[in-house]
Amino acid sequence: MQRILLAIGGAAAFCAATTLLLQVAITRGLPVAELLLVTASATLLLAVASVFFAYRAFNRADAVTLEMERLSRSMDAAIKDVSARGDRDTAMFNEFSASLSSRIEALSARIAPNEPGTPAAEAEAEAHGTDADHPARRGKHAHPEKPAAPDALDAAGVEVALRRAVNAGQADLSLQPIVAAGRGAAGGFEVHFHIVPEEGQPVDVRRLQRPLPGVDLAAFERLAVVSATEAARRKLGDINENVPLHVAISSALLQDGLEFAAVLDLFRLHPGLAKSLVISLPADLAESGQHRAALEILSGLDIRFAAEDWAGSQGSLDKIKQAGVSFVKLAGDRLLDRAKVRKGAPSGAMLLEMATAAGIDVIATDVHSDQDAVSLIDIGIDLMTGERLAPPRRLKDDGGGAIKGQ
Repeated sequence: MQRILLAIGGAAAFCAATTLLLQVAITRGLPVAELLLVTASATLLLAVASVFFAYRAFNRADAVTLEMERLSRSMDAAIKDVSARGDRDTAMFNEFSASLSSRIEALSARIAPNEPGTPAAEAEAEAHGTDADHPARRGKHAHPEKPAAPDALDAAGVEVALRRAVNAGQADLSLQPIVAAGRGAAGGFEVHFHIVPEEGQPVDVRRLQRPLPGVDLAAFERLAVVSATEAARRKLGDINENVPLHVAISSALLQDGLEFAAVLDLFRLHPGLAKSLVISLPADLAESGQHRAALEILSGLDIRFAAEDWAGSQGSLDKIKQAGVSFVKLAGDRLLDRAKVRKGAPSGAMLLEMATAAGIDVIATDVHSDQDAVSLIDIGIDLMTGERLAPPRRLKDDGGGAIKGQ
């Protein structure tokens, strides 16, 4: 528009100058033939200039039209892609919800016949020689201690695929539901890296249990936080304060200045997403106070914490409570008094009572079976997770692409 106005102004100035020259020529008495020649020359120059500007304007308009058409097609493709991704994610969460609902209904059906005082409970107690009023004991006799699960990192090709994902800054995520029995739905999701090696079966990695050559642990954990935040940003309707994503970290991220700063920048850019995440860290890390400043900064951004493998003492409970911990995660075997502990350690029921009194929710992890889940519900556990209850599910399919971590 500015160029058009400039061209019109230039033409007007040219006409004014030509008219002035003709007036001067007439005043000085120039012959008519010369006056006509000057007028014709000025008219020709004006016509040539007009044709030139018209040609430029036409080409410019044509280029703008092509650019707008290309932009329109790109926007249309992007909208369709976002819509398709949203449909895929919505379908996945619907599957999560349906699977959890059926699982909880099955657990509820198993609770009723085994309630203390019922004939079924008395028969079971009689069969095992135990008191029917102690469901945790029933679980103890029903399921012997299981051997430790193999490390997913030992599978062929997993280290290479994981190293490639971290170095590229791209992650496929899998989400494992944390079942909330009281709500009959998911109470959150554990975030896993979905690793697809060139050979072998895909695996889901929640936390690196040992160092890997060529993999920066702080970068791995920063990528997990960033990727989870991006997933929460896309799925605000399904991931929120009541159904948060739990992301596992260690001291590696908290003590790495650059990676930790990248996480802080992310939450300062998207402050509303902080409540959709729970940072899950070892309980002794929250107790020690070594990273108190870093945890206080995260807590100031409304990020909540979960403490894993809490020792069970009142002193340690006070420390993790002071650090801002909202959840403690304990193995189902520990809560059902199957795990080997030191003499005099509190029972699972006592651990639950202590945490509840402190206003901290308990999440049972590694729940092996439906019967274990029923026993945990009997002693008052509402939140639980495990491969048997609900395994991790990949957040995106191959068509959706990986989530990029900045």
